[in-house]
Amino acid sequence: MALRLTIVLAVIGQVLVALAICGLLRPWVLAAFAAIALILFHAETRRRGGVSAFLRDSAPPRETVLLIPLAILALYPPIAFDETLYHLPFVRAIATSGTINWVANLRFPIFPQLHEALCVPIFLLFGDTATHFVAVAEVLLLAGIVIAWPRQRTAGILAAALVLGNPIVMQIGTVTYVDAALMLFIAAGAYCLDRHPAAAGFLLGTACSVKYLGWYFAAAAFVYVLLFGGNRRRDLPLFAGTFVLAVLPMYARIVALTGNPFFPFLPKVFGASAWTMALPSSTDPLSSTLRLFWNVTFARDQVGLQPPYSPLFAIAVLITFIAAVRNRRAAFLSIVCIGYIAIFTFLPQDSRYLLPLLPLVSVAAAMTIAPLLSKRMLTALSIIAIAPGLAYAGYRLWRQGPPPLNATQRRQYLEAHIPEFRALERRSAGRIYVCGAEQLNYYGGKDFLGEVIGPFANETVFRNAKNADDLSRALKPLNVRYLLISRRHCRTGWQRLPAEPSFERVYADDGAELWRLHPPF
Repeated sequence: MALRLTIVLAVIGQVLVALAICGLLRPWVLAAFAAIALILFHAETRRRGGVSAFLRDSAPPRETVLLIPLAILALYPPIAFDETLYHLPFVRAIATSGTINWVANLRFPIFPQLHEALCVPIFLLFGDTATHFVAVAEVLLLAGIVIAWPRQRTAGILAAALVLGNPIVMQIGTVTYVDAALMLFIAAGAYCLDRHPAAAGFLLGTACSVKYLGWYFAAAAFVYVLLFGGNRRRDLPLFAGTFVLAVLPMYARIVALTGNPFFPFLPKVFGASAWTMALPSSTDPLSSTLRLFWNVTFARDQVGLQPPYSPLFAIAVLITFIAAVRNRRAAFLSIVCIGYIAIFTFLPQDSRYLLPLLPLVSVAAAMTIAPLLSKRMLTALSIIAIAPGLAYAGYRLWRQGPPPLNATQRRQYLEAHIPEFRALERRSAGRIYVCGAEQLNYYGGKDFLGEVIGPFANETVFRNAKNADDLSRALKPLNVRYLLISRRHCRTGWQRLPAEPSFERVYADDGAELWRLHPPF
């Protein structure tokens, strides 16, 4: 059931992307599609003998009750950095315009946006916080696929526990990031490789339409079909055909807008732009690789300060490597892991990028050790495996208190967790430029500028300013009325530039300063 629902989710995502490319992702179109879906649902329930029979056949595993903490965490307002930096702005832009378009004031004006398209109907109906439940559903489906993967059910439960026991999964599954969708579609595609190559190609193509990293796993899957496919002459065309079908809409849109299917990356191939980012260079890639699994668990400041992975993630990778000695498929997965980890050393060091490996090695490890243990031992090991994730969820709930239930509590929550939010609230009508607070983009609205790259980069505005008059002259061509300075992240020298009479201080606290440019602005 989890696989069927995942395929349905992928199809819905592709339809929403196609509608958005055509400028038709509008409420009335969504209402029409919802009506069609209800008619089809009614027909299916009648075929199965009524709603009760359908729900009985579709019931998720009872173990999914453990995901209740995930649902509670999803009730908190959006504060995760990337979700308010560009994921939710993408969702809002699509919901407002009905199309996937170039959004110049974002860090990445265009990106694969299938997950954001999935969030649009929820956003229109229930608001920004509700989009978190798309990720909750994706993690729930991922757990269902992982449970169904091994023939031995207890092995599947152990594999799911190994996935859900990572605190980072509890975090990613409760915010509007795309990583839960990426994990889901890659895992579902891998699950289908030996069963349904056409479905595998479509799901992995959908993963590529969620995030560029999906291409690595799609390429690995193509090689897998080439090596292990039962009927290569049939399986390869099926896989490749559905893969192209899935990637074509999103990437055709990106190419049409930029000329670069992997914008803003690969500038040497497709040309540089104001949004080109220099990838970090590691002075000692071998040492970084050897420390990787320590860093993602115990030295998180080295890998983006995301919530930790469970120590069992490293053990699952090790078990996969050991299984490779006797199992060709485990050997192939080991090579995929080694290649991906090698690529990771040349990417921005964010532990989220390792998440696609997690369900794959968890299943491999569970299938390797399950035949060696009794059912009671597997149950005990599953409890131990999932404990860190549940403990992290409980810790988050304890630290944050109950979720906000009204507008006042929501505002208080945002003020407590985003240091610059109070300053942003004091802004009146007019365009605002920020230094060091670009993650406020979603809350700042369409008249919000200020980034680390792009034509509105802080360096571009501040680099030639020696005093307040210089800074005012640099901001006026942008029609800026307000300047927000983050005390934590804006360079100290730049913080000293705004001053009377060119600027008027509107508000200041420990988190930020808000200045108004004197007319004419």
